[in-house]
Amino acid sequence: MPTADAAAALTDFVDDLTHQYRQVNITARLITHAMRLAETYALRGYDAVQLAAVLTVHAARAAQGLSQLTLVSADQELNAAAVAEGVLVEDPNTH
Repeated sequence: MPTADAAAALTDFVDDLTHQYRQVNITARLITHAMRLAETYALRGYDAVQLAAVLTVHAARAAQGLSQLTLVSADQELNAAAVAEGVLVEDPNTH
C-alpha cells in the first residue's frame, strides 16, 4: 500500500474510532463475564472477551432505548454464542 493510501486509511480509522466506535474497557467485571461465557459456550478466550464486550454495549444501548447491535463475525462458535445471548449476527462469509 502506498504511503499516501496508508496515511488516508489511518486518518479514516482515527475518525471512525472517534465518531463511530464505542471503546469498552477490559475490566475485572468484563473478564469475569467472559470467563462465564467461555465456560457456557466453550469459546476461546478472546472470543469470550469480545462477546462480553458486545453484551456490555448491547445492554447499555438497550437501557438508552437505542437500536440493537449487530456483531459482524465469521467465527461460527462466536456467532452461535452471540445468537444464544440475543445478539444479532452478520457473517460476512454468507455474502
